[in-house]
Amino acid sequence: MNSTAATIRRAFLAVIAISILSFGLLLLGSKKFNAPQRFDLIQLNSGWTISRGNNTWELDSVDESNVGIVNNGDTLTLSNTLPDIELLQPTLYFRTVLSDVKVSVDGELVYTFGDEYVALEHMLPKMENFVPLPPDYQGKKVTVEITAHEDRAFSGLYPLYFGNYNDIKNDLIQSNRFPLVVGIYLCHLGFMLLILAPFLAFSKNHDFSIFFSAVTSIMIGIYILCYNDVFWYISDNPSFYTFIEYFSLFSIPAAILGFVLTAGQAPFLKLGILLFQLSAGFVMITSLLHLSNRMHICNFVSMFHIFSLAEGIFVIFSLIKIAIEESRTKNDLRGKTSSTIILIAGLIIFTLCALIDIVKFNIMKFSDQGEVHAQINFTTLGALVFIMSLLLDYFYHCIEYISESTVKAELEGLAYTDTLTNLSNRARCEQYLVDLTGDFTIISLDLDYLKYTNDNFGHDQGDRLLSGFSEILTDCFTDASLLGRMGGDEFIVVLPFVAEERIVRDLNCLIDQLAYRNSQESKLRFSASWGYASSNDKELGGNHSAQNVYLLADKRMYTMKNQHHKESLGRLYDDLLNKVLGEGGNDDQ
Repeated sequence: MNSTAATIRRAFLAVIAISILSFGLLLLGSKKFNAPQRFDLIQLNSGWTISRGNNTWELDSVDESNVGIVNNGDTLTLSNTLPDIELLQPTLYFRTVLSDVKVSVDGELVYTFGDEYVALEHMLPKMENFVPLPPDYQGKKVTVEITAHEDRAFSGLYPLYFGNYNDIKNDLIQSNRFPLVVGIYLCHLGFMLLILAPFLAFSKNHDFSIFFSAVTSIMIGIYILCYNDVFWYISDNPSFYTFIEYFSLFSIPAAILGFVLTAGQAPFLKLGILLFQLSAGFVMITSLLHLSNRMHICNFVSMFHIFSLAEGIFVIFSLIKIAIEESRTKNDLRGKTSSTIILIAGLIIFTLCALIDIVKFNIMKFSDQGEVHAQINFTTLGALVFIMSLLLDYFYHCIEYISESTVKAELEGLAYTDTLTNLSNRARCEQYLVDLTGDFTIISLDLDYLKYTNDNFGHDQGDRLLSGFSEILTDCFTDASLLGRMGGDEFIVVLPFVAEERIVRDLNCLIDQLAYRNSQESKLRFSASWGYASSNDKELGGNHSAQNVYLLADKRMYTMKNQHHKESLGRLYDDLLNKVLGEGGNDDQ
């Protein structure tokens, strides 16, 4: 019943956490915060004349341009008439990939991009082209030349917009708000996990999976931001964030494989390690080739897709196999199955979504639609599901760790606590002394009159004497690092310091407490003998181990105990003598 209630509570908390997170992301990514536009934004979809080589044709719609795959050296020339509309900051906007651009208005060049990259033989980046138009643009002919500089550079045409510069920029930001929110959230979460990674990696459990989960979250977040051109608004270096887009994309499979391997979710370990090495090597080699300008990173996309499909199938098959095995295994102490299945489900969903986008991208690239219409909505949604499952996994593991720690502490308490006095038992005391170092003081105590109490008043009163004495020790030695019962009437106190004044103060408190208890009792007599020694005691010679300090304190305790014994015999002799005299004796007798 308790286990069922705990499971229900965890599930309820998980639902609340996901609901709050989902609501926040949907709210921030909605159109509720869109700013109104000052002017109408016009998509120049029709009226274009396009030429490629010797072929020229009219476009009914840019979305259905059917230009096919544009290769290195191919030039597309588009021409149209600008609208007869009065605007402030009139701007023509369109997007290009791996191409240089020239824009003319009535034969006069007004905008260029990419010449410097071509001269240095660098990869032309993905570019957001904002073309400022002359003041007298109305009704004039605009010509756009797009020249590809990579094989299979792109297919299809991106839409062209005409409007006010600020309106166009705001519309782009607002249309990408949800990817912006999701990407920033994933990056933020990844960096938080990256900070926690060293603590968990070098902890007792050596959990390295958190490092790969952090890298996965960061790389997915960066890729979503790059793909949706979010970095364009904060950076004036398109070549850098274009490279980062490819780098983050290529790194995602390696990060996921690393997570699967370190989390122990790969039943085919050798194959998984081989795929991870290939993926990591692929990222490093392609990046080095690109940075050294020997071969542009964009040329490896097809190879990456092949790798990703193979690794995706491996990951999905492995996780399903692990999930089946986990569901059949009963865990005694840790309820790990539920959290593991949630994490596996999230990873499977993300992998499937990413594979769908990869397949869809390749179909669109080699079809009449063109890759310009490809989106990564499935990948974005799958990434969000995966990260939520990752959070739930750590959420569950925190609860499970707390439960495990609580059970462990209770078991240790049963194993190392004296049930009568609630002090540490002999086993715990001996273990503590073995590990004790530094400056310390040990007090050895022996409770007087325990045997006398048991013999004359019964063992229940003897137990009262023991428990009462343990309460006195707890009240007096508040700064002790250990209070223990070594057995029978023997007790030990360890103070984590060497200070005569503090020791004497605590012992005076003990004397006062013993006297007070005796004033409240008619049968029991609270009395004790003690002796103490410190880690720097001169009598120890060169051996200052905790065991030797304890033996010295015990020796001094017996000195006081012998004194108490003599005093007890003296009081007993006086009591007997007074009794005899009180029964009618005389001075002669």
